[in-house]
Amino acid sequence: MTSIHFDKPYTGSDQVTEEASFSNNAQAKVGRVLLVGMGADIGSNLLYLSTTADVAYPITDVLTHSIDSEGIAAADRGPLEELKARLLLANPHLLGRITIDSSNCLLAIDKCTFRIHFRDLDEVLDDLGYFDLIVLATSRRHIRSQNYLDKLESISRVVIGVAENSALPALYPALLSANSQHFLASRTTVATELSGSYAMGSCQCVGWTTGLRILADTCANRGVALHDILIHTEIDIVHPDTASSNFGTTRVGSRTEDPRDNLRPGVSQVAESMLRFSPATSSNSVSLRVLTQPPGYQVQRFFLRGLDISAEDIIGAAKALESAEPCLIHVTNNPIGSRCYAFLPCSIVLLATEQHISIKRIGDIVEVVLQAFVHNTLGYCAAILAATDRILRGDIVTFIDSHDQITIEGKK
Repeated sequence: MTSIHFDKPYTGSDQVTEEASFSNNAQAKVGRVLLVGMGADIGSNLLYLSTTADVAYPITDVLTHSIDSEGIAAADRGPLEELKARLLLANPHLLGRITIDSSNCLLAIDKCTFRIHFRDLDEVLDDLGYFDLIVLATSRRHIRSQNYLDKLESISRVVIGVAENSALPALYPALLSANSQHFLASRTTVATELSGSYAMGSCQCVGWTTGLRILADTCANRGVALHDILIHTEIDIVHPDTASSNFGTTRVGSRTEDPRDNLRPGVSQVAESMLRFSPATSSNSVSLRVLTQPPGYQVQRFFLRGLDISAEDIIGAAKALESAEPCLIHVTNNPIGSRCYAFLPCSIVLLATEQHISIKRIGDIVEVVLQAFVHNTLGYCAAILAATDRILRGDIVTFIDSHDQITIEGKK
């Protein structure tokens, strides 16, 4: 593909500060955050949520391919117009709130301005300047390529890949504030000490690790380490199809040719994420893509040894987490349907009814079943930005070692 350069070379922080004034966000902090890849599902929602008051460190720059115009009046639409159209299709309520400045390659939502770089990731990127953090949201191929990660690390202290890469340490949003004593492969550090590339996991990983976090907090209330009693975990997924279908579920053959009336089984990236939490075994039993709008659905099963807990204990821990981190979880006893929660910027909606939280005992084994709506676009992006805020604030964070490191430690 031939890349078109519409952006101007970076000339200094004063220029960026002047052009990207986030005046409608009183809490916005100074910092350069680059979004690589502004797709219809993840990138568009990350940009939209960056304009909201809940985000302290918004995205300032976007690096993405120019979009070819097609159809009626294609000659009148340039790359910025096409990017604007992509934002509107992802968030129709932005109609009338997006403006573009083609001469300076700027796009604004309300008064929040973003500098757009229509570039190819294979090009030299040094002229973009240096960033505090990069969010890599293109494809799993890029996130799993050390060459691309090295290139981005040369212009940023921290690179976050919004997918799974088992060769990287993981910064899972649901576990950043968790007590590291609950996970054998975890470590705690001050976020200012982080450098290099990290996996943030898929939308389904954020959903599953939120359930894991609820159990860890429940165990903490009992003075027990989760890794001492968790013996097995399973997850079943119903995954809404997305505009790109690049994230979430591995495709099988030609099944994407016609998604209508066509249930498509696959394997989720979360299966890789689950391997980080040994000694417990794990299984992604069902991962089913369906032609419906987000959010999707998860059934999580955790098998514990010798822990006497109740549904009230689980719900109490979940509500405490909701109060502390509303972008992660919303607890409800009103399971009226997924559409009700389509515009909630929250990773999972836990169903706290007796029909959807189950605790069964077989001898000294306890099976805990949680059911939740899991948002694979808007809610996932809210969790990502809450995590990047925590990193850029310099909070104490818990991260999970790479699978390679876990394997090495296990052999010692």
